[in-house]
Amino acid sequence: MSPIPRNLVKLTQRIRNPALRNLTLNLIEEASQKPDLAHFTNATLKNPSHTSHTDTRPHATVLFATEEQFKNNKAQTAHVYHDEQGRYAGHTLYQERDNKPSDE
Repeated sequence: MSPIPRNLVKLTQRIRNPALRNLTLNLIEEASQKPDLAHFTNATLKNPSHTSHTDTRPHATVLFATEEQFKNNKAQTAHVYHDEQGRYAGHTLYQERDNKPSDE
């Protein structure tokens, strides 16, 4: 399937830094071309590039959903990893879950 175009990615927060916004949208577009993510039709950016105490590798947190999941208010979280130059370096896809009010 085609990647999820950057203009269709829903942002849950305003990213004022154009370089960070561009890096994050490029990562989502590239990740959505991978075989295990290609069937998703919706992407919601939860957090742009960051690290956390549970995952110390630089990553963007994205909620991916098929049309059916989207209709049922469900999604699958993915950490989309990148290297020091901002290039896609892999991803981890987590189990389906109900969306939370904070996902809006």
